[in-house]
Amino acid sequence: MTSMSTPSGSERSDERSTGGILVHLLGLFTGFFGPIILYAVSDDEFTRTNARHAINWHVTLFVLAIAAVVMFVLGADEITILGDATAVSLVPAPFDVAFGLVGLLLVIALVIATFLTFVYTIIATIKAISGSVWTYPGAIGFVERFR
Repeated sequence: MTSMSTPSGSERSDERSTGGILVHLLGLFTGFFGPIILYAVSDDEFTRTNARHAINWHVTLFVLAIAAVVMFVLGADEITILGDATAVSLVPAPFDVAFGLVGLLLVIALVIATFLTFVYTIIATIKAISGSVWTYPGAIGFVERFR
């Protein structure tokens, strides 16, 4: 009969790596660039898995930012340059309001997601310190296992 035991603290520390812990903080300051570099150069599975989750979150945030700006600009019907309002309409009249509203909602979602980035970084770092991998809620899985 074999018994299942939980790993002790020293055995759990063997499973985690410093890169796997720091990748989340690196992502906070560099966006997806830092985690991509760490993902590419690391051979440690714990580091690569944590980096993959950080990359997925930061790329999701980047895509949300691009979509918000594009929709908001398409919904603009005038632009102010040096105090002079200039009429600009990139889409027909009934659609510009819809694009503007969707753009505004996406900007609000972007502000919330930016705040969540700080919260998620703290949670993911604490989870990595304890030796487990944490998936960022709401992140789209752009990066799968490449190696």
